[in-house]
Amino acid sequence: MKTMFSEDYLDCFFDEDSHILFHVWKRKPKGDEFRNGLTKVYNEYINLKKTNPILHWLGDTRLMGVVSMEDQSWLDKVWNEMLFVKAGVRTHAVIIGTDAFAKYAMEKFNKNMQAKYAAQNLQMGSFTDKATAYTWFKEAEKRTA
Repeated sequence: MKTMFSEDYLDCFFDEDSHILFHVWKRKPKGDEFRNGLTKVYNEYINLKKTNPILHWLGDTRLMGVVSMEDQSWLDKVWNEMLFVKAGVRTHAVIIGTDAFAKYAMEKFNKNMQAKYAAQNLQMGSFTDKATAYTWFKEAEKRTA
């Protein structure tokens, strides 16, 4: 696994063998760190996609905490279009903790995004560990082959 970048709040890796761009939030982002961090991961995805036609997106949000209302609005108005339309992400998964609220919020997000971007054949999942997410990505590759 290759380290793409490392900040005190976010690490980003590329697992070439599994075709996964994987980012890990190390703590709750402060101020502009959330948007800047996601944009940095997005830029890595765009660059990798040029030479990796199969590329999955995996985020580990277990240490991220609750996203502010302002950032939730940005996700809805700006980020989702960037990610699923401009970048063309087709397989997107998130590792979440065992918190029931986080789990519910992510399941609701997944359902909404799959409906909104149905034309892109978007596949989304949320998992409690990396190994299960990796298995899901392998299955996703078989479904789209």
